[in-house]
Amino acid sequence: MADPYCRNCNYQLRGLTESSKCPECGKPLVEVLERDPQAQYCRRYTSPTTVFGLPLVSVAMGPGEGQRRGHAKGIIAIGDVATGWLALGGIARGIIAIGGMAMGIVSFGGMSIGLICFGGWALGGIATGGGAVGGIAHGGGAVGYIARGSGAIGKYAAGGGVTGTYVISPTRRDPEAVKVFDTINGLLGSPNFSGGALASFKLMAFAIGWGIAATLAVAAIPALLVLVELSKQRKVSSDGFS
Repeated sequence: MADPYCRNCNYQLRGLTESSKCPECGKPLVEVLERDPQAQYCRRYTSPTTVFGLPLVSVAMGPGEGQRRGHAKGIIAIGDVATGWLALGGIARGIIAIGGMAMGIVSFGGMSIGLICFGGWALGGIATGGGAVGGIAHGGGAVGYIARGSGAIGKYAAGGGVTGTYVISPTRRDPEAVKVFDTINGLLGSPNFSGGALASFKLMAFAIGWGIAATLAVAAIPALLVLVELSKQRKVSSDGFS
């Protein structure tokens, strides 16, 4: 965090009390004390508990410690740039990543990249978003091997305006595409897609629901590993005092 300084002469005032005077210009600190306006946004925290060599919680937000942006790294990481098992930040990277730009096994963000991803723009194995590109893509605009959306491009495509080898559209209904999408609907329980605005809303709501379910499923294994490691640490600590 930046040192306080005198707004009159720019002298650094670290270590002085507010009842003091500036050593350089002699003015009372209560009149001239100034701090870096960015410093109030600086947050740093690292939990003393570690799991697999990483802090259980790491927070790094705002400029400070020689960084223009906070870089958090931990099991749970929260920062301008966050890297962790669960990462939340402007740029987030992790098993589960949530942020402006998110990259992870499961990711949610304005721009989202991952195995299962959701966002304004999504790129991944299974991608859902306003614009989605993936093996299986759902969105307002979707491009993928299997694509479904208001506008869709894919080998198998379904929606209002579509381009593909096998398609379901208001004017065309290929049996091959019907079979693929019926299979997906049957496995996932997704709603029928007619290409209208209401259908798009239902599809997005369905995808978000599955996204939450996928997040919980992916989070279960690392959460269990963390609990096991913490349990081991408590046992070792207890044995040390016995």
